[in-house]
Formats: sequence, C-alpha cells, structure tokens
Amino acid sequence: VSRGLQFLLQNQRTNGDLFRRENQISNRNVAFYSHGIAALALCEAYGMTQDPELKQPAQLALQYIADTQHYQRGGWRYTAQISSDTSVSGWMMMSLKSGELAGLEVPPDTYDGIDRWLEFAQSPDRPDRYRYNPFAPDTPTQRHGRIPTPTMTAVGMLMRMYSGWRREKDEMKSAADYLLQFPPQMGTGQSPQRDTYYWYYATQVMFHMGGDNWQRWNRYLNPLLLQSQIRSGPQMGSWDPLKPVPDRWSPHAGRLYVTAMNLLNLEVFYRHLPIYEETAE
Repeated sequence: VSRGLQFLLQNQRTNGDLFRRENQISNRNVAFYSHGIAALALCEAYGMTQDPELKQPAQLALQYIADTQHYQRGGWRYTAQISSDTSVSGWMMMSLKSGELAGLEVPPDTYDGIDRWLEFAQSPDRPDRYRYNPFAPDTPTQRHGRIPTPTMTAVGMLMRMYSGWRREKDEMKSAADYLLQFPPQMGTGQSPQRDTYYWYYATQVMFHMGGDNWQRWNRYLNPLLLQSQIRSGPQMGSWDPLKPVPDRWSPHAGRLYVTAMNLLNLEVFYRHLPIYEETAE
C-alpha cells in the first residue's frame, strides 16, 4: 500500500494532476477519470491515517479538481472546460467529499457548481432520473447521452445524497424503486446485463437508502459476486472480465478494473460511514 501511494505522489504534477500520460487515446479519454479515482485514493488514505506526508498532495489533487470544473455547467468531462458529463463528475464529487470528511478544504462554490450540473443532468419531466450529457450532439453516436438511464440515475442520486438530499425525499425513494427494476444480473451471451460500473454506484445508493431497498438489492448482488469469483489457479481471487458474459466496460478496463469494482461492492458495509444518522425509535 505504501509503495502504491508513493507511486501516486511521484507521478503527481505540480498543479495537482495525478494522471500519468501514456498514449494519445488514454490521454484524451481517461485523464479526468484517472485523476478523480487517484484523488479519491489519496483522500481516503489521508483520512484513514492523517499522515502529514499525504496532506499536501491530497489537497493539491482536490484543488486541481476545483480548478478544472466547467465554469458554466459545473461538471467535468474529458478535458478542462470542454463540456461536462455526469459520469466523470460523479468521481470528482466522491473525491471532494472524501477530502472534506478527511479534514481537507473544498471551495464551497465547487459544490454549488456540482448542484448546477445536476440540475442540467436531471430529466426535465422526471426529477428522479439523470442523464449522461443533456448537451450531447444530436448524432447517432452521441444522442444517447440525452436519455435518462439506470446508470446515470445511480450516479446522479449518489451525488444528490452527498450534496444533502435526504433519503426520505420523494425523488430518492422513486429513484430507488427505479433502480430495483434493474438489479445486478449477468444476463446471457445474447443479452449481457453485467455492468460493474452501474453496480458500483447503485450499490452505494441502495446501501445509504437502507432498509428494504438495500436488502432487496444485496440479495441479487452478493451471491452473484461470490459465485462468479475465480476459486483456483493463477487468477484465483479475481473476476474474469469476459466470462461468463463480458462486463460492459471490460474491453477497455480488463481484469483489474472488474476485480477492484467487485471488491468495493462487497466492502460497502465496511468502507463507508453512513451518510444518514440512524436514530433509535
């Protein structure tokens, strides 16, 4: 763990950016995803340890997030000041909230900008549904971003939770009902439904919603992950990105991604403090 953290520190740029440039395609498409996830790791590590060696790098990583937020739309996309989307913005929100809970500083207007993006991303006729990018061009390859989906609804609702929405809110309850219509399932080779990315966000939403929502969701999730983990051989302990059916993003991210996301889903009990305080009756 120490060596992994040192790698992040050694590759951080002076402006706080944690993305390590590799090739033209990844530089263009995953720089902000990578920074958000790496910043989350640094903030979590600092929050757990209060190690002074991690404080300034974690703070710099958060400042880079604040500095690259889209001025008008309030979110993030693939490069600074070039539009916004709910997917990248979700990772940035988690990093900011983790840093805040660890005692680091987050400019209040950064959260104001996120609220502004969520208003854009929210479906105009369904406040419990969210879109990837309502400003997406009206072309065959881009227009899907304008349509609400379970995945973007899960991301949007988790961001709303972090920004202060209570789970008793009608939109939260109806969103949970909506997500339960699409529980974790593998599907078949002809109709694969395996989507670790969606499960990651929806699992957090359902965990924080608690009660029957969480119990129903976890009855699908937990056995599915336990039964599909590899039990022997050189890949023991991991999950195959292609079998029994391909994960939605496995062509881009592979075994490490699928394994990390599944592990985080199984650990949701332990690695998150509840957003909402439980009070005795």
